Amino acid sequence: MKLAAFVLALSTFSVSAANWQLDSSQSSLHFISVKNELVAESHQFSQLSGKWDGENASVSIPVSSMQTNIPIRNERIWQYVLQAEKYNSIDVKAPLKSDSIAMLTVNNSVLVDLPLTVTIAGESATLSAKLRITKLSDSVLQASTETPLMMNINSFKLGAGVAKLQELAGLKRIEPLVPVSFNVRFAQQ
Repeated sequence: MKLAAFVLALSTFSVSAANWQLDSSQSSLHFISVKNELVAESHQFSQLSGKWDGENASVSIPVSSMQTNIPIRNERIWQYVLQAEKYNSIDVKAPLKSDSIAMLTVNNSVLVDLPLTVTIAGESATLSAKLRITKLSDSVLQASTETPLMMNINSFKLGAGVAKLQELAGLKRIEPLVPVSFNVRFAQQ
């Protein structure tokens, strides 16, 4: 019994003892926009940075790394929706205690429900996320959305910027609900 308690204490310590850094080359964030009720397009942010200290995880997403594959649309979203001149990143924070994943063994995963506090263009909202956290090795963890997050642009007061996009593009409608999915990998430093 004492040995089991000692092993548990060591595994908890090894998860939280060092700083974990997000590996941008192995991480991704995608979102889908729907316009005119029928046209869905997939977009991405190509750069992510972040860390996890055993208590809290944080991810920063440079606004300028958003790619829609149409340069003029990128520029308009940066200017009118994300207000890139004033806000250079989207920030996400989540409480994630090391004890919730301490018993994970390599190549196994656990589902966790986490509140994500997302800040876009100076406005914050909390989204509920169901994440699958997988231990890829003793020094690498991966967190992926089990189901897409449904982000409502109105929760971040982005409606006026989206209306401007709609006007400039001559669209009938841009849907306010945006499905978001991500896969982030953290390596122990």
